[in-house]
Amino acid sequence: MRKEYLLLRYKGDKTMQLIDAHIHIGKHSFCDVKNSVFKYDLCATYEEVIELMDMNNIGKAVILPIPHKDFDTEKTNDYVFEAYQKYPDRLIPFCRIDEHLEENLKKGFRGVKLHLLYEDIEIKDIKKELQLIEDANVPIIVHAKFADKPKQIKQIFKYAPNINVILAHMGRGHLYTGEQTISNALALRKYPGLYMDLSTVGDLQAIINVCEIIGYDRVIYASDYPFGKNCLNERYNYADELSILKRHLDGENGECVFGRNIEGLLNLRSDVFVRRAKKTDVDPIMEIFGCISSEDQKFLAYNSKASLIRQIIRSERHCYVAIHENIIVGFLRESGRPEGFSLLEEIVVLPSYRGKGVATKLLDYYHRAFFKNMAKTNASNNKMINILRKNGYIAENPDAPRIINWVRNGEIT
Repeated sequence: MRKEYLLLRYKGDKTMQLIDAHIHIGKHSFCDVKNSVFKYDLCATYEEVIELMDMNNIGKAVILPIPHKDFDTEKTNDYVFEAYQKYPDRLIPFCRIDEHLEENLKKGFRGVKLHLLYEDIEIKDIKKELQLIEDANVPIIVHAKFADKPKQIKQIFKYAPNINVILAHMGRGHLYTGEQTISNALALRKYPGLYMDLSTVGDLQAIINVCEIIGYDRVIYASDYPFGKNCLNERYNYADELSILKRHLDGENGECVFGRNIEGLLNLRSDVFVRRAKKTDVDPIMEIFGCISSEDQKFLAYNSKASLIRQIIRSERHCYVAIHENIIVGFLRESGRPEGFSLLEEIVVLPSYRGKGVATKLLDYYHRAFFKNMAKTNASNNKMINILRKNGYIAENPDAPRIINWVRNGEIT
């Protein structure tokens, strides 16, 4: 029998799972350093976490390794995956960055935890890893260093513009304060891949203010168990902290914060997602072109460009694909132009997936990688004209009889 604690009920008789997006598990035996600077005598087993979840009506939890340089990375990752294998319906595994990152993401880890301070990592040294995370379409939870947190997050987006970053603890200063949270939100709200978890903020008004600044659809419930008030040598009452938040975050907003946002980031609802195209994608991409109408092929000048498109895909540059249930359902290609502009060359979607937002998802991904865009359309291609207008493109010569030139400047300042 399915337990009642897996569901929360909201206004309008809606039900959803409550998900805690930030729980650490690990053992002290994973620490390789005799006199470790890791001062907290806090570790939790996955059995303890499951018990905590059952007691507090938590349906699922994102479980994270102990993210400290003194703790063996492979042991901490392996323990998290062991927990997931034992409780696959309850626990969602995230890993730390190491030389096995690509293998771990293929293995089944659903995201990455990065503690820039405790792990003593410089962002400039993990550019390749950030791009692996971006291509795997999994989120990264980042605990930033103390000084200028927005600068650190912006640097991550510089290297991987389409990565989804969850700023742990809203980037707050001291434990259980709203210090820096508002300024972080104001500085980072223009980045669509930026999310914030509210763990150990404690200042309810600051949490509400951040929600209003970046949107309730980008704030995520999290506890940081077993840390939190335990780090202040105070009693940590999980139920009390959760109860206060639930009273003030209800209705549709609460539904987003307590589950829907992290569900979307983790693709738990089988949403379409976008990644860079790989050379192995050539055949399924070309099959999409074969499925579209002869009129659409004519608008795209497909017959004259087919060989070039194949060549560009194989180069693994300039191309993106939309995926649904392991099937490529859409394709976009761009090319560089002077003055920092990118030209949108083609965008094509399987006929059976049209009208479902696939083109918009492809364009959103493209626009996060390139802020200044150009496009050209046949003056009679009304479908493409409507898509471009909907996504912020402006016609330079709207009355042209044959080819209309479009520009878009969405540069983040």
